[in-house]
Amino acid sequence: MYRLLGSKNDLKACKKIKKKHGKNDTKCLLGHVGLAVNCYICLIDFHEEKVIVGNLAGHTVAGLPVELIRKEGLKLSDKILPESEREWLKNMDIEARKIFAQYDDFDTRLEFVFSHDLQAKTPSGREITLYHRLVPYQLDENGDLWLAVCAVSAMPLTHKATKACIDSVRTGERYDYIDGKYILSEHKHLTEEEIEILAHLADGIAIKQISAKIGISLRAVERKKKVALTKLGAHTQAAAVYRAKSMGLI
Repeated sequence: MYRLLGSKNDLKACKKIKKKHGKNDTKCLLGHVGLAVNCYICLIDFHEEKVIVGNLAGHTVAGLPVELIRKEGLKLSDKILPESEREWLKNMDIEARKIFAQYDDFDTRLEFVFSHDLQAKTPSGREITLYHRLVPYQLDENGDLWLAVCAVSAMPLTHKATKACIDSVRTGERYDYIDGKYILSEHKHLTEEEIEILAHLADGIAIKQISAKIGISLRAVERKKKVALTKLGAHTQAAAVYRAKSMGLI
């Protein structure tokens, strides 16, 4: 769930909430996380097209009560989105599913983050941007998206060239939705040499020995190790090795 949230302050707030309320009280956690980061957080069932649970802190989204959002589920988009946005959302969803279907491994699919902006109108007629960030929570037996945690926040109307993107936490890939298609815009796969260095580090081999083994300078090994840590989103060597192992790279 914490991957939904952007800033370090958001993460700190959520960790405090989790410590105070416990990880099993989902409704309470969602409600207080929503207060901490000023957004509506919910669990969506895409098979039933409904919101299973959302934060219960009395929020409104786009001027609509949370309870109405829970009741209407995904059908609520018909009430707040203009026809052009509904058509855009439909086409974007089709293309997003194509990207999702490229990955056969269940664990890899669960490491996706989907983000998109929608232009909406409040009941009072005020134009706003709804920012969605969605993380798969559970897949069905076919590997299709079943349950997902979604964070929604409203902000003043903005216009962006790229309204949607998909990030893979596992592979480091990023797709931007441009002109009706998802285009691979960023690729952070580890190189064979970076993987080899991490494998040696996992075996407890010193940097100087690694340099001699793979035939590059000590400075080059240090630089490639630093790049590998950045690609894996790790701050320490131990964390990088752990993540590389969990991803099946070493």
